[in-house]
Amino acid sequence: MFKIFAFIFICVGIYLGMNYSDEIESVMDTDAFEQVQDKIEDGKDLIIDKLEEAKN
Repeated sequence: MFKIFAFIFICVGIYLGMNYSDEIESVMDTDAFEQVQDKIEDGKDLIIDKLEEAKN
């Protein structure tokens, strides 16, 4: 049963990716999306630093 759901979600994802690739790329190129990516990278670096401090 779960394999059917997984297959359906994969097919829907492929369909959306093929039909709306231009729109997806335009959203990913916006400044807001780039700011979110920068914040995620900063957060990742902060977590890595905290884990290294905890090791020592």
